[in-house]
Amino acid sequence: MKYFAWCISLLVGLMSLGQEMLWFRIVSFMLGGAPYAFAIVLFFFLLGIAFGANRGKAICTRYSNLLLAGGIVLIFAGFIDILTPFIIQCATQVSALGLWLSICCILIFIVAALKAILFPLVHHLGTRIADGKVGASVSKVYFFNIVGSTLGSLLIGGIFLDYISISSMFILIGIVCILLGGLMIIKKSIFSIIGVVVVGSSCFYLVDKHTDYIFKNMLKEEASISYYIENRYGVIHIVDDDSYGRKNIILGNRMYDGILNVDPDTDINDLNRLYLLAAIHPNPKKALVIGVSGGAWTRALSSFPTLETIDAIEINKGYLDIIKQYAVVSPILDDPKINIYIDDGRRWLKRNSDKKYDLIVMNTTYHWRSGSTNLLSQEMMKILHDSLNPDGILAFNSTRSPDTLKTAQSVFNHAYWGTLGFIYASDSIIKIDESVGKERLDKLVLDGRPLFNEESKQLANGAYKKTLVTKLLSLDDVEKLYNLERETEIITDSNMITEYKYGIFGNK
Repeated sequence: MKYFAWCISLLVGLMSLGQEMLWFRIVSFMLGGAPYAFAIVLFFFLLGIAFGANRGKAICTRYSNLLLAGGIVLIFAGFIDILTPFIIQCATQVSALGLWLSICCILIFIVAALKAILFPLVHHLGTRIADGKVGASVSKVYFFNIVGSTLGSLLIGGIFLDYISISSMFILIGIVCILLGGLMIIKKSIFSIIGVVVVGSSCFYLVDKHTDYIFKNMLKEEASISYYIENRYGVIHIVDDDSYGRKNIILGNRMYDGILNVDPDTDINDLNRLYLLAAIHPNPKKALVIGVSGGAWTRALSSFPTLETIDAIEINKGYLDIIKQYAVVSPILDDPKINIYIDDGRRWLKRNSDKKYDLIVMNTTYHWRSGSTNLLSQEMMKILHDSLNPDGILAFNSTRSPDTLKTAQSVFNHAYWGTLGFIYASDSIIKIDESVGKERLDKLVLDGRPLFNEESKQLANGAYKKTLVTKLLSLDDVEKLYNLERETEIITDSNMITEYKYGIFGNK
């Protein structure tokens, strides 16, 4: 019996902590990656565990057949797990985010509580009271539960979600719960175990691993989607057009992540912030891109005539699938001078500290989202500084957070605030000469076509469109943009001020 109890303890721990990862992905998606998403999930998850453990204690005192009681609880928990994606799908029809979040919190509490009921039960089943080894028996049951919990976070959160959607994962966990509950009721025998394994294997192959009942249908209500992919890093989808008339908009976990466009004439994705680098750096040879996303910025960077090597780092391999589908960016996959690495940007820089670049470009996500400190902190600025050549330039998106400018100024001799809060930092003074800048921009060629050539951009009325340099001659002082009611601060890995102290309203 003790071995059976250990197995139940391990499997329940695996499924329970695996589901916590699923819930975190769901709540984080709905809240746009807000850092407090994990705190919300953890609070209701632990609350459910505490309540469930207390109910399990009551069952242990009232019922003698704990296998039967535990089996019934697991079967019920399994049906709730299977229904969860459909309940969330219905909840997404609710327009009020607060009400939707409340429904999710109740579900988190319920699924955590149902599995936690098994914890006291398996301790009773696996404890050897007669021979006086209570402590040793309890510790072994607890050990297997911790092993299962660790495996649940690792396998489900880190591996399975690359191949199985969150909706399908809920359904598969529910099936495992029902089968395990049935095994507890009919009691262990070689035939029952074989039967459960056969049925479980059949269900695993019959369930569609990529069906999504949670996100895709909800997103269809918001916009016309031309591409959708889900993996362990979340959901990426492309919207055909939005209310501003922009097309091919990429959203990562429901937040803006770029536009598939490289034409500076239309410039709907403000690529002028990148092309400015061609005007201010005389002869860049090597460039690094941190965060490839849809590939538009990397593709545009390849037009710089002097660049010999472009290293591009992207943590989510799902973006490569998107790049393959769109001709405007797909050439970066075959360009011999572009090397794409699937890795975390900060980790990659540490592992390749010997590489030096003339240009480093980070079009980072919103400064208030979870994990943004890893890219905006003073520690990261120092890593980037050490990866630049003496006259190298770092260009990164502050998403209009004034604290990022002060952070860059604490590491680099010079840091400037540009269009839309894009920051340009270097140990050398960055100068813009209009005539020199225009000459350099005229040399940018993509697919055999000059990107900047005033005569080729003549309007019907005879006027000429302004060149990029004309638009960006003045780098605005941050204090002209914001009337701050506080002093700007330096972002560090420890204080994480953009995420937790100031958040989305940190400019006030």
